[in-house]
Amino acid sequence: MSSHKKRLPMRLSQQHEHWIYATGGMLFLSGLGWLIAHFFFAGPGEFGELHNHSEPWWLRFHGAGAMVFLMALGSLLPGHITRGWQARKNYHTGLLMLTIMAVLIVTGYGLYYAGDEATRPWISAVHWVVGLTAVVGLLLHVQLGKRSQKMRRVELADHIRPDVPNSATRAIPERQCTDQRRA
Repeated sequence: MSSHKKRLPMRLSQQHEHWIYATGGMLFLSGLGWLIAHFFFAGPGEFGELHNHSEPWWLRFHGAGAMVFLMALGSLLPGHITRGWQARKNYHTGLLMLTIMAVLIVTGYGLYYAGDEATRPWISAVHWVVGLTAVVGLLLHVQLGKRSQKMRRVELADHIRPDVPNSATRAIPERQCTDQRRA
């Protein structure tokens, strides 16, 4: 029996990618829906501003999406995040995304459980500003990841010579070569 565990790939499967994008999109759209309802469709009332009737529904949808996204985020930890961290590939934007996710999780918790009348507006503002920037961070992370993967394929293609046996294996640095043999 082999003592090596099969390592999960860093690159996400197409199904996993779609799951991440669908849950992230659900969060983005429900958060945006709440922002629009809250800031553009709230009306004056007898005792101050009245909330738009759709706000609670946007928040319910957003909360359900957050629970699903937490599962999706957790599914990234054993393969994508761990392998990316070890290989230091797309490290800076990955760290940016983890920081954004941590801020959103903490502020979301704060809005639900810890917010009082004085802190709630501040927590809310941080949550929705960071939430809107998460889209830009994800696009940047994905774009840089795909670009570095494409550059790596070009580098390998430059070193592979059809007239030399095993030139593809020698073109890969030793550390990656041993990783491939284990998989």
